[in-house]
Amino acid sequence: MSNEDWIKAGIDLLQAIISGVFIGLVIYWLDERRAKRARRLSDYRIASNWNTTESNVSLRYFDLTKANLSGHKFIKANMEGVILFNAVLWATNFSEANLRRADFRKAMLVGVRFKKATVYDADFSWATITKTGDSDQKDLLDFSDAIFKGAKFIGTELSGIAMVEANLRNADFSKAIVRDCDFTGADLTGSNWRKAKRVENCVWKSVKIDSAENFLPYVWEEIQSQNASE
Repeated sequence: MSNEDWIKAGIDLLQAIISGVFIGLVIYWLDERRAKRARRLSDYRIASNWNTTESNVSLRYFDLTKANLSGHKFIKANMEGVILFNAVLWATNFSEANLRRADFRKAMLVGVRFKKATVYDADFSWATITKTGDSDQKDLLDFSDAIFKGAKFIGTELSGIAMVEANLRNADFSKAIVRDCDFTGADLTGSNWRKAKRVENCVWKSVKIDSAENFLPYVWEEIQSQNASE
């Protein structure tokens, strides 16, 4: 064979190898997508029936991305590391549940409950957490005595929530909008409110705080004003 023939044969071989690798990668990618969809469907079926099963199986690390779990009860459920990214959660009850490192990013949480839940290091970034539109003004969402230590509320909208005696140590409220919330007795030590977008009409009685540097000036002044008589 001439040099030109060898070069052509080498190029053809290289093209065949590249084509084979590309096809293999595409097949692998499609298989992974199918497996992921199948897992999500399985996780959703188990989660949506969780409250009616006798065993109340663990939901740790379940992938419930974009799931609609409105009205479901996960009281005392083990949901550590669960993915609820972009999920729809209307009147969902997470009271006393284990939600360590849960992913609630961009989720819609309306009329939910987290009473006495363990939610530390969870991520609520860019989520919406609010009461239902027909709720009474005094009927706040019950997040009392919950542990949100280290939770991220970056860009989150929080409205009408009772975080009475909640643990919010080192929680991050950067870019958050916080309205009509009751933080009575909450531990805000180390929490970051310096870059919150808006904070208004909240109750700050008997909160645990450490430094003015962690708060917007007007929020710090309001905290001091509400606790001046203590």
